[in-house]
Amino acid sequence: MINMLPIDFKAILGEKYDDEFLSNGHKFSEMLHTEGILIFNSFINTNGLAILQKEASDLKDLSYKSHSKYNVYVSKHDNSFSNDSPRNRIMSTSKKCIPNDLIPDNSILQRIYDSRTIRSFFKGLLNKNELYPYSDPLSSININYYDEGDALGWHFDNSDFTITLLVKNCEKGGIYEFFNDMRYKDGQEDYTFVEKILDNKVSGTKVDSFEGDLMIFKGNRSIHQVTAVEVGERILVTFNYNETEGIPLSEQSRKTFFGRIK
Repeated sequence: MINMLPIDFKAILGEKYDDEFLSNGHKFSEMLHTEGILIFNSFINTNGLAILQKEASDLKDLSYKSHSKYNVYVSKHDNSFSNDSPRNRIMSTSKKCIPNDLIPDNSILQRIYDSRTIRSFFKGLLNKNELYPYSDPLSSININYYDEGDALGWHFDNSDFTITLLVKNCEKGGIYEFFNDMRYKDGQEDYTFVEKILDNKVSGTKVDSFEGDLMIFKGNRSIHQVTAVEVGERILVTFNYNETEGIPLSEQSRKTFFGRIK
């Protein structure tokens, strides 16, 4: 059930993101398909950022600190491949995370996520008939905190698309890097190209991000990472949906990033 708690979008959204703009998400669908990524600069204005930064700061003490190890597919070890193969090679991530069940129902984040207007905008640009929250209690909205030294290793997401909002940017480091739509070749996992990425033989696209930016990308088909934060703190919110109702995030992913499965 979508929460119908009213929200004054004019108070938190950037000036150009009015009702007309948000009703035309479909106009960006082809660009997302071609480029693999969309960035809506200053989607949240300074007033909205102040509220979101306080919400995130108030919750940080409850966050789960993970020093996790996983392969880029965030899946179980495959014994049919060697340990040093791109299929099984171990990546590392360190960050703090607040899962959905710790975010208050009356928070701005929950109200953005549950908004019919915002969800309709996402459905249009993603070319989806419907979007549903994850069925598990942890995964629909996540607040991710990267302190100095924290990083997110190379990986593919579980979902076809990923929606993020940069709430606070660090002063140095914390760069998002990705390779667009490269997971498969001739219908098969392209382990050869993944190996080149992990061996630093190719460079991906690096994205300049600013506080308040909304970013949508093909997380399941585009391998990506966030480089180590060198100075300051980076806070990134992920809005997670499924096009099929009743789907949970995998237990492996929940255990990896939240430290629990429920």
